[in-house]
Parts: sequence; C-alpha cells; structure tokens
Amino acid sequence: MISLRARLLLAASLILVTFLAAGGLAVERSYRVGAEQAQRDKLQGLIYGLLGVAEIGADNHLLISELDLPDPRLRQPLSGLEAVIRDDSGQVIWRSPSFYDELPDIGPMEVGQWQFDRVANPPRFSTRFGLRWMGLDAEARQYTMQVYEDQQAYNLQIARFRTTLWFWLGAAALGMLLSLLMILWWLIRPVRRLAKQLRHIQAGDQDGIEGRYPPELEPLTQALNTMISNERRQLERYRNALGDLAHSLKTPLAVLGGMLEELPADSPRTGMQEQLQRIREIAEHQLQRAATAGRRALAEGSAVAPVAERIVGALRKVHADRQLSFGLTVSESMKVPIESGDLYELLGNLMDNAARLANHQVRLSGHLNDGGIQLLIEDDGPGFPSNPERLLQRGVRADSRNPGQGLGLSAVDEIVRACGGTIQLQVSHDLGGACVRITLPSR
Repeated sequence: MISLRARLLLAASLILVTFLAAGGLAVERSYRVGAEQAQRDKLQGLIYGLLGVAEIGADNHLLISELDLPDPRLRQPLSGLEAVIRDDSGQVIWRSPSFYDELPDIGPMEVGQWQFDRVANPPRFSTRFGLRWMGLDAEARQYTMQVYEDQQAYNLQIARFRTTLWFWLGAAALGMLLSLLMILWWLIRPVRRLAKQLRHIQAGDQDGIEGRYPPELEPLTQALNTMISNERRQLERYRNALGDLAHSLKTPLAVLGGMLEELPADSPRTGMQEQLQRIREIAEHQLQRAATAGRRALAEGSAVAPVAERIVGALRKVHADRQLSFGLTVSESMKVPIESGDLYELLGNLMDNAARLANHQVRLSGHLNDGGIQLLIEDDGPGFPSNPERLLQRGVRADSRNPGQGLGLSAVDEIVRACGGTIQLQVSHDLGGACVRITLPSR
C-alpha cells in the first residue's frame, strides 16, 4: 500500500511537471512567434531602406548603388543576406553582390502587398513587396523587391532560448519538489509522531497518547485515549467480576462435594460426583471463555518463546517417565497479538494434548509469512481421526481413554477466533502424527 506521503508527493509531482511542461511549451511557442515577427519586421525595414536609396537608371529601371546599400552584408558574398528586384515580367533587373545561388522563378506581387515566407532549400526567410515606380520617360513600371536571410542565426537564437528556458524550468521544478518535500515532512510530522506513540503503546512502553497535536488531530487523539482507557477498565471489570464469580462458586461446589462424601455407600454417589465434577469443568470453561481477551488493537503483544519454554519445562516433569523429546523452534523476538493468559491457555492445551498422545516427540515451531504468524504444534502419535474439524466443537474428544470433557480444543478455537486467526487440524509431514496449524495476524 502506497503511503500518504508518497501519494501526495507523486500527485504534486505529476501536477507540477504537467503545468511546467505546458507553461514551458507555451513560453517557447510565444518566443518563437515573437522572434519570427521580429524577423519579418527586420526584413521589411531592410526593404524600406533599399527603397530609400533606389534610383532610376539609364534604362528607366530601378537600381541601387553598391555604396548605398543599407546593410554591409548585402555587399559580402555568402553573408546570408541577399536582395533582388524584378520587373513585372519576373526578369531580374538588380541583385545585391551577396547573391550567389540560383534565383527561384516567382511571379510578380500586387502593388502595396507584402508576403513573408520560409524557403526550405536552402532554409531562408523571404520577404517580398510589390511597388510601382515612375521612370524618366514618365511611364510607371511595376516591380517586386525581395529580400532573403539565412535562418542560421534565427535557429541558433531559438536553440539558446530553449536551452535556457528548460534549464531554469527544470531547476525551478527541482526547487519546488524539494520545498514540497520539506512541507510534506512538516505536515506529516504530527502523524508520524502519533504512529510512533501508538507503537509504544502496543509495546507497553506508555499508557496513552501524550503531548499536543494540531486541531485536526486532537479529536482523534482524544478518542484513542478514551478507547484505550475504556478498554482497560472494561477488561479489569470483566476480570474482577469473573474472579468474584469463581470465588462465589468455589464454596458451594465444595459444600456439595462434602455432602456427597457423607452419603451412604449404597446411594448413587458416584454418578452425582461425576455430575458435580462436570459442573466444575463447565463453569471453569465458561469463565475462561468469558475472560478471553481476544485481539486488542493497542495491546502489547505476548512473546511466544518464554511462554513455550515454561510449558515445555512443566510437561517434561509431568511426562518424565516417558522420556519425551520436546523441540522448540521459535524466535525470541516473535510476538503474537494475544494476552499472555490466553497464550498460556492456548499453548498449554495444545502441547499437553500432543504430549499425552505422542510416542516420542513433540515439536513447537513458529515463523512469519505473508499471511501473518504461523504456529505449528506437532507430535508423532496416532494423529487425528477422520473429519478432524468436529474436534473443535465443544464436548467432542479424540482420546476417550483419558478422562476429560473435550473442552481443550474448543477453548483454543475460541481464543484463536477471538484474535482474528484460524486453526487447522492436519497430519504432520515430518513426524507423522497430528499437526495443529494456527495462523494469527501479525498486528
């Protein structure tokens, strides 16, 4: 999932690049149009200058003295600036000394009309003007004056402007992106601080969100603190009530047990004791079920390794005569989002079942994957019967040889589901017996 900062930066960068590119193209086009208009005005001015020094020759046609040319480049061959005058039949009657190539065949211009063109080969600008001039014989003749200029200087000017424009636009974009990064860092700093405090709360380093936040985040921080406080008070009330209930039930059950012991031997005492024991186990199971904390979003995670080591130590003592081998492959840093009491009950039930049914080996392993945290409890015993999912139902037992009410796997299933996880009863590929696979969310 893309972070908010990355999304803001990406969106702002796209908008910035789009607007700068559009603005740069618009400025470049505007400059190009202006430069082309300046070129047109310059050539028109040159034609006016040529008209200013033109005079009638002996053949009653216009001519311009080389000494009177308004631009020195018109006297230099290959200078890139050329001028020519044609009569009404298209014949050249004068051209500047700078003219060196073939003249294109063009028609006459209307009197007073201007025409500005780009000539492709060779690349030049061309400006033509149609005029009428009175000769010495008092006869008016029509002429077309045309000026050519090479595009090299114009192209170089445009290239320099384009390079300068995009260099500074790129520098401006980079500066704006750096400024945007600083602004985003400043804007998101309270959010990052809030996330850091939430991680400290999850790790158990602090009890609530501390410090002042911007007005936009104040309602959120207050709501989170209220939720954390209410959750803790509610859990405390639950546990206090359950402790009182357990204490209240303990004495009546003990009295009933004593009364049963006093009954005559020929009375149905055994059946009544079994029912009384069942009441105790059911009450204990329901109390544990009600006390299950479940998955608390802001609760400290419980480390798996210390709990598993204590359980393994206890099971080694209980099954010392069988010399079972207990394997434990869990990272010291692995934590699961389950309260320590629930984790004790979960691992204790599963590993006790595995130890009772195993022949030689019991193994607990844990690892992280894309689906979350996985815990595997395996043994080399007889494994699960067909349709093992039914064992997760309350009262259903896989081992009828030992006493019990079939509440262990049901309690484990309730804890796992309360934490948002899943439980699967499978066959152990390595040990050949039962395998309980528990998948829990990492957070």
